[in-house]
This record gives sequence, structure tokens and C-alpha cells, in this order.
Amino acid sequence: MSDTGIADIPESFFEYRADLSVAMFSAWTLPNPLVPSVLGALAKWNVGLSDVTWNNEAKSFKDLQLTFNVAQLDAAIKVGVDSVLFIALNPDWEDAPNLVSAFDEAIKAICKTGNTQVRSQEISLAMHVKPGSTPFVDVMARLVNKEVLGPGEMYGFSVYRDTSSLVIDKSIRYEKAVFLRLTRRFAASSSFEEIADILYKDELKALDFLGLRELLER
Repeated sequence: MSDTGIADIPESFFEYRADLSVAMFSAWTLPNPLVPSVLGALAKWNVGLSDVTWNNEAKSFKDLQLTFNVAQLDAAIKVGVDSVLFIALNPDWEDAPNLVSAFDEAIKAICKTGNTQVRSQEISLAMHVKPGSTPFVDVMARLVNKEVLGPGEMYGFSVYRDTSSLVIDKSIRYEKAVFLRLTRRFAASSSFEEIADILYKDELKALDFLGLRELLER
């Protein structure tokens, strides 16, 4: 589908999850050695002690979690005993190098301190997208069997593959907009730079279904 305009994305959410090869039992002591290690890795982004919180309502060892808030990047890093979660609100591809660098430095510090490695990686990117010059109901009608489905206010579809998925559905937050969600699993050896490149290409393909394109080119 040819481009008809730049995507208007009022809200988006990125999540990265790494499952670790070995649970970090030795790192969950008092004082927790992960705190100075990760703070050191994130010093460039002015992350300090006031940006570190913990889940004091954990009912099991599995629920233990340290959170490092990276305010400069509208991001947070959540460290569990056997997993690491990175989240970013409204990420911009212009800021991608900073996010990649912060997450890369943090995961290296976590794995070194916890004496563990990344076993698997998975990302998801969700966004609300407003329509361009063509109403989305017309755009989506071309991507489904409208004759079988009949008339509707909006149409949606989903595609599931071995290591990835794409869902485009009606947005419940923005009028006449769609909600788009991408997920993909990666090998443990994949770098954040490789993950970012593939995610960008996935987003371009998804927006192309809608007749839209990204504002920034990588």
C-alpha cells in the first residue's frame, strides 16, 4: 500500500522482557548489590537513589522486584529474581540510541552482578494511531473480507507467526483511531541495536498496512 501521510501516534508503549538463565538468588541480599551496580550503569541519565523503589508487598520470592526510574527517557527498568523488564512511554525513534544505550548498560550490569545471562528476549510495541486522509474503516475494509463480515464501524485483524505477531484493532481511547500491537521474540544473542532495527522495520510494515509512514527515517 502506498504512503498517504505521516503517522499521528498520540500514545505508545514499549516493553522489553528478558528471562534469565539463572535466578539471581545471591544478588537478593541486604544491602542489595544490584542497586549500586545499576545506578552506576545509569549515572549518565542522572538516575539516583530517589529513583529506586522496591515491591514491599511481595508475597513470594517470585514477586520481588527493584524498579529504577529513568525520568530523562520516560522509562523504567524493573529487575526481578529471574527476569528483567524495560518499559518506555511514548518512545521516539529520535531517542532510540539513548534508550538502546541505557538498556544495554543496565542489562550488562544486572547480569554481571547477578552472575547470570539472558536466556530469552521478547519485545512488544503498542500504539494508538489516528487516521490520515483516508478513514481507517475504509483502509481496514480492504484488509478483511467485508462481504463475509458485513458492514461495521471499524474492522481489525491479527497475524500470528512463530516468533512474532501483529494486531490492529479499534482504539477505545481515540475516536476513529486504531490500536496497533507488535510482538516479537529474539534469541538471547540478539543485541539491543539489532532488536531496535527489526522493531523499526516491523513498525514500518504495520503502518504501511494503514497507508502511513514514520516521521523519522533511520
